[in-house]
Amino acid sequence: MGEVQKIVALFGHPVTPSLSAAMHNAAFPATGLEWSYIPFRADATTLPGLFARLKGNGLAAADFAYPCEEAAVGLCDELSEEAKLLAAVNTARISAEAVRGHNVDASAFERSLGELGLEVARKAVLVLGTGAAARACGLALERAGAAVTYAARDLTRPRPGVSTRATVIAWNDAERFLTVRKPAALIDATLTEAAAEGPPSFDYDAIPRGCFVYDLNCGCPTSLLKAAADRALRAADGLSMLIYKAARAFELWTGAEAPLDVMRRAAAAELEKGEA
Repeated sequence: MGEVQKIVALFGHPVTPSLSAAMHNAAFPATGLEWSYIPFRADATTLPGLFARLKGNGLAAADFAYPCEEAAVGLCDELSEEAKLLAAVNTARISAEAVRGHNVDASAFERSLGELGLEVARKAVLVLGTGAAARACGLALERAGAAVTYAARDLTRPRPGVSTRATVIAWNDAERFLTVRKPAALIDATLTEAAAEGPPSFDYDAIPRGCFVYDLNCGCPTSLLKAAADRALRAADGLSMLIYKAARAFELWTGAEAPLDVMRRAAAAELEKGEA
């Protein structure tokens, strides 16, 4: 008799179409695993009940996307050091003994920066947003030696994981920061659903020449990436970070090496479907 199929859930909103599902559902059979990755629509309010029901039915692992990362902390019996620091969990391994939560965004972002050859040591970097993904990017940037500034829509919101070395400015001051400080990189970690269609967050002409633009959104060209292309600025979307994030989660769940080439091809094929 074959192995009973194991289920991995993705909790978030929106979750469809899911590049993560495409990558994992290609990676599992490529490594001989009888696992399936299934997206479930959830938010911070509905997550605990849905998670408890699925866990009771033998859920093997889980990913948590916006807006569930912070709520997921309370579902875990154990937390990795980065999950504790950032007060956010984006993947978890589930066993009969415990739910162990991790945050793999910072390591995935670090790998993506290395792949792009982006050097930020002793340079100013502006991160748009202060949510879980933004804070993880800021953590990775500080490890690389950057002077990190966050632009926050709400200056009163708690920001766990934002170090005392970082600066937090009001969203409306981002334009002035770009003009005066001329950062080496601009990271948009707002992950807005309307990124492609929405109006610019600020005057993109304020982005200085030589600034690298990194938008965590992927799957469609955002207004920010279009502006970067129009001005011939170096830029990247969040696809490589998402792939490295999925690969690290796969390894935490299964103990096997992630088949990166398989996952890259699956992500590319899913993106092509969206363009058709």
